[in-house]
Amino acid sequence: MMHPRILLLFATTLVTAFVLVPAPARAETGTVVSLTFDDGSQDQYDNARPVLAGHGMKGTFFINSARVGTSGYMTQAEIESLESAGNEIAGHTITHADLPTLSVAEQQRQVCDDRVALLNMGFTIKNFAYPYGNADGTSEQVVHDCGYNSARTVGGVVSPGSCNGCGYAETIPPADAYFTQTPDSVKTDTTLAQLQGYVTQAETHGGGWVQLVIHHVCNGCDNTYAISPSTLSSFLDWLAPRSANGTQVKTVDQVIGGSLQPPVDGPPSPTSVQNPSLETATGNVPDCFQLGGYGSNTYTWSRTSASHTGQYAERVDVTAYTDGDRKLVTKQDAGTCAPAATPGHAYRLGVWYKGTWSSAVHAKMSIYYRSATGVWTFWTNGPTLTQTNTWQQTLVTTPAVPSGATNISFGVALPGVGTLIVDDFSLMDQGL
Repeated sequence: MMHPRILLLFATTLVTAFVLVPAPARAETGTVVSLTFDDGSQDQYDNARPVLAGHGMKGTFFINSARVGTSGYMTQAEIESLESAGNEIAGHTITHADLPTLSVAEQQRQVCDDRVALLNMGFTIKNFAYPYGNADGTSEQVVHDCGYNSARTVGGVVSPGSCNGCGYAETIPPADAYFTQTPDSVKTDTTLAQLQGYVTQAETHGGGWVQLVIHHVCNGCDNTYAISPSTLSSFLDWLAPRSANGTQVKTVDQVIGGSLQPPVDGPPSPTSVQNPSLETATGNVPDCFQLGGYGSNTYTWSRTSASHTGQYAERVDVTAYTDGDRKLVTKQDAGTCAPAATPGHAYRLGVWYKGTWSSAVHAKMSIYYRSATGVWTFWTNGPTLTQTNTWQQTLVTTPAVPSGATNISFGVALPGVGTLIVDDFSLMDQGL
């Protein structure tokens, strides 16, 4: 049965094709240590992998599908080599999303579609870790219904300076398989003695499961959540002989067990622009849109009643400029706001605008697509816009959507000093 934490039902329907079998009650009498690595950073492959292999130990690597192969993160081939060596590959949402801050449907997309993407890469994906360790009852239900056998938070086990009165280890089996608990994340100031203490406190208090949460493995890297390869190696040197006394190193899957569940897709994306007239907003940002841009420039965003239709439009004033641009685009999320895109189809995109800038400034529409793994990629620009004091519509018909693309995002960019006001976004599928 599900733990009592899981009390909320989905606001939207997610069809599941299975009944999840609870984790088996295993007769563990000693201490089990799991070496877990979050986010799939490149330094884990470069530095953690050889340390694990040199000690004959296996870890669990929680991967964000949208980060695979991007700068600073492992490639698919590198993750495959980890799994081939006996390490476990597990899920961590598409984009490292803070789940309780999202709608139920977006949580479903972030969790389910991340797992589907990793399964489609050929990985065996059975367990999950909450980004930032954040979860609530709804998040637990989402993870369960997306086909995972367990989910890990961060914290809940006695750690230096925190969690007084907590347990000294997670139980085996866990009291709540969808909220398994750990010591605090390993940081640059976590000492070898503290790592050893997480294990010995479990050993001296009846045993249990110690999941160590590691992010970066590097020397002198500019990150609070990091451990040096030498400290990791020294800890594993100390840990290895403790197997003679019953302390074992296992992956999360080896502790939780359970069969591989079928893939479960998240809810379908909308087929039109959401909040197209920019009428609802959080602060100065229209709902289902995002402010973007890059480079060195000075700018101000505001909502204005000088709209094309409805009550509001969005305005940007660039007052100083060296390079880059400022843009408003439809939100690049997992599909709650981002309209669906069908590979091979062309789309007619429209934005109403007005504004003033010099003839040297080439304002234009910017268009992006999302891959099946969740990566947003710049696709193409529209033609240069002519400055105007009256409302005009820019219309662009895209090329055929690339194979593997799932969603589309677009908006207008101002790459120079001037004022741009935008309103009334539209999208129409032109078919093949």
